[in-house]
Amino acid sequence: MSTRHENTVLRDIARGVVFLGGLAVTAMSMASGFIWASQSKVVLVYVAGFLSWTGYLVAHYGVTGVFVDDANGPEQKGTADKAESGHQDSGAAADTNWSLLGVLTQLRAIAPANPVRAVGFVAGIGILVVGIAVLAWYVRHENHLLGNIGSGMFLGGYVLAHYFDTGKPL
Repeated sequence: MSTRHENTVLRDIARGVVFLGGLAVTAMSMASGFIWASQSKVVLVYVAGFLSWTGYLVAHYGVTGVFVDDANGPEQKGTADKAESGHQDSGAAADTNWSLLGVLTQLRAIAPANPVRAVGFVAGIGILVVGIAVLAWYVRHENHLLGNIGSGMFLGGYVLAHYFDTGKPL
C-alpha cells in the first residue's frame, strides 16, 4: 500500500469520526435540551442549543471541509438548476392542498427523479418524522439516555434524505 493511499484512508477515517462525533454531540444536546426546556431550565437549554449547533457544524466540517457552505458557491442550486440535479418541477410544491394526496404530490415534486434516490429521500424524511415522535415520548418521561434514540433518528433521517437528494450526507 502506498503512502499516498494510506494518507487518503486515514483522512477519510478521521473525517468519518468527526462527522459521527459531531452528530452524536448534536443528538445528545437535542434530547437533553428538550428535557431541560420542559423543566424550565433556561440556562441549560441555551447550553444545549449551543452544543447542538456546534455538533452539527463539526459534523458538516467532517463531510465538506468547511463549517458553513458558501451561499453563492457551486454547492447551492436554485430552482432553475433542479432539472439538472435530477428533481422534477411540477409546480406542485407551491400547492397549499394539505390533504394526503396534496402532501404526497408536494413531496413528489421535491423528491429526486431517480426512483432509488426518491425512495431513499422519502425514507429519510419518514425516519426524521418518527424520530420527532420518539424524542417527544422520552422528553415526556424525562429520559435523557433514551431521548438520544429519537434525536438520533431525527438526525439520521435528515442525513439520509440529504444524501439521497444531493449525494452528500450534509
